[in-house]
This record gives sequence, structure tokens and C-alpha cells, in this order.
Amino acid sequence: MTGVQTCALPISGAVRKTQAPVRQDAAGTEQAAQRQGRKSVLVVDDALTVRNSLQELLTDAGFDTGTAKDGMEAVSMLDTLKPDIVLTDLEMPNMNGIELTSYIRNKEETKNLPVIMITSRSLEKHRALADSAGVNQYITKPYNDNDLLKVINKALATAA
Repeated sequence: MTGVQTCALPISGAVRKTQAPVRQDAAGTEQAAQRQGRKSVLVVDDALTVRNSLQELLTDAGFDTGTAKDGMEAVSMLDTLKPDIVLTDLEMPNMNGIELTSYIRNKEETKNLPVIMITSRSLEKHRALADSAGVNQYITKPYNDNDLLKVINKALATAA
């Protein structure tokens, strides 16, 4: 691991119309991704609006998505869902993004899974924690949707 790559992205000026997200169970998401050859993303954030917004962005971009409200829920989903990448918040109840990333890195099946942390925390101490846990990309909010998709696609290409 070469360390955390920092990316502060400007906020998008566009406001997207949101709709009620369709949440697939983990097995359904994996099967759909395999059938269509699409990449799957696990979005982990305690804020419902953030989860829904990211899920809509990623679905519109052609990804299959699963969501979890915290690291503990994500861990239970990782037993059945085999995502190609994880997007996680830093601060969450029960298990935060640092703990989730450490869990991912310490498990043989997921140790090479790309992890992108999206957070409002921009201090060097938070970046250092993310780096030590094994986060691939550290993005501070606010971010631009198109730039985020470029970071995701680059991480997926690098992991392949």
C-alpha cells in the first residue's frame, strides 16, 4: 500500500431529484452484478440521505449497490455480498469507517478490496488513521459527483 491519496473535491451545483431507493438484499445484488458483468459497490454511512444519494448516483452510473448504516451492518453483509469496492464514512455508530477498513484488511477474502473513505474530517490526524487502517482514497466533503465517479473507476481499474 502506497499510502492514502488525498482528494478534496468541490461540491456539485446540480441538485438531483431523489426517489425511494430500491434496496436489494446482498445475495440479489451479487447475483445481479454477476449476470450483467457490472461492478458492485457497498455504501456504508449512518446518514440515510447520504446513503440514498450515493446509491442513486452509483446506480445511475451503472453500478449495482448495497447499503449499510454502519460498519457492523457492513461486516454482516460482507459474508454474502462480494462488492468490488467499499465507500465508507469515517464517523458512524457501532463500528466506524476506520474499524471497518481494518476488519476488511485483516480478512483474507477482502484484504485487497478497495476502500474509499468519504468524510467531512479533513485534519491530518484523521488522514493518518485512515492510512494506517489501509484506506485507498480519502475524500473530504463536499465533493463533486463526476469527480467521485472518476476516483471510483480509477480505484477499480487499479485493483483489477
